[in-house]
Amino acid sequence: IDTRTIVGSRDSFMVDEKSRDDAMLTPQFAPGDVEEEFNENFVKFRKSLDIMETYVDPFLPEDILVPRHVAKWHGYPEQTNFRPQNYTNNRFTPVEKKTDFDALSPFRARQLAVEMARAQNAEWMRPEVHLARHAEIREPYEKCQTLVGTLRKGDVDPEIVQQMEPALKILGSCVDLLSTWQDEETGGIVLRFYYYGLMKNKHGMKAWTESLLQEECGMNVNNVVFETGFRRRDPAYEGGDYYYGPYTS
Repeated sequence: IDTRTIVGSRDSFMVDEKSRDDAMLTPQFAPGDVEEEFNENFVKFRKSLDIMETYVDPFLPEDILVPRHVAKWHGYPEQTNFRPQNYTNNRFTPVEKKTDFDALSPFRARQLAVEMARAQNAEWMRPEVHLARHAEIREPYEKCQTLVGTLRKGDVDPEIVQQMEPALKILGSCVDLLSTWQDEETGGIVLRFYYYGLMKNKHGMKAWTESLLQEECGMNVNNVVFETGFRRRDPAYEGGDYYYGPYTS
């Protein structure tokens, strides 16, 4: 129960105090009405009383007194702005390690920001730097001569290829089969493909191919691996750069 007493339209809680305009309210009296001054005195008198005018609701317990004049509740005022905060409140960098860009000139601040952004992006590094980085990433694969994570071709079972022939016709030139592997105990099959499609569709195509092999070909496929080599995104569609020789190598 809202216990705030309301006497007239000027006491309405509908309009927020920040944007309240009493001129927009319907006047209670005509201009120059002799009762306007009397009403203001009566309002002051009513507000000075500690006793509120109440009534008993027949649908409520008798000991609950309901205020007769209450403000209509229209909800809390809409929040139009956020409380002021320091611009570093959502940063992951500790305060003691943050760069003081405010002390730099606009040119130097932008130059330093670009340097910091490009420091972790291989597309902006010098050729010898990102070549060394790629060699470092590839070292475990080259050392162990693994198939997963590379474009090397492995063993291909002709029986599995024959069984998945309908799916290969549907996939067409989008993929090339690199290797097949089947668990002798469970019979589960793992297939590796060289994927030529768009990178943004890679995960969706992988899931769809797995369902296609299971439903259309009746194969017990445990996993489908789409290999893309060093390609991480599509330059023509995502603003990438041919920073590592042939992008599909």
